[in-house]
Amino acid sequence: MANKPTRIPENKVVMAKLSREDYIKLQKHCNLKKETVNSVVKKAIMTEVDEAIPHMLAGKNLLTYNRNKDNFSWRVLLDDGMEVNIEDDLPAEYISQLLQEVKKAIDERETYIKKESKDAVAIPSKILRKKS
Repeated sequence: MANKPTRIPENKVVMAKLSREDYIKLQKHCNLKKETVNSVVKKAIMTEVDEAIPHMLAGKNLLTYNRNKDNFSWRVLLDDGMEVNIEDDLPAEYISQLLQEVKKAIDERETYIKKESKDAVAIPSKILRKKS
């Protein structure tokens, strides 16, 4: 009897362990989308594989005001010339509140950096003793 060539299956099965709670959430999500678990998982995997983003990206944020809609568009211009659209319909109030939060965070950072500043140097203990 001649050996038959081994046929390699065209499709492979991928599995993941989920907690019961996570699996129920996945089922509900699929039902809402009117899709099978298999199709949703396959799309998620292919999105991750086909649209993988490098870990280190550099670029510039671009915010554009739309006078007709009184809202903003947010895009990122990457150093490689690619422009990524983040959002086209950001309300002015959202941007204003975001700006306030960014300012607070920057102020906090500047306060922290000043505490850790390299401007401070060790002071000889003799000086401190003379002060008292």
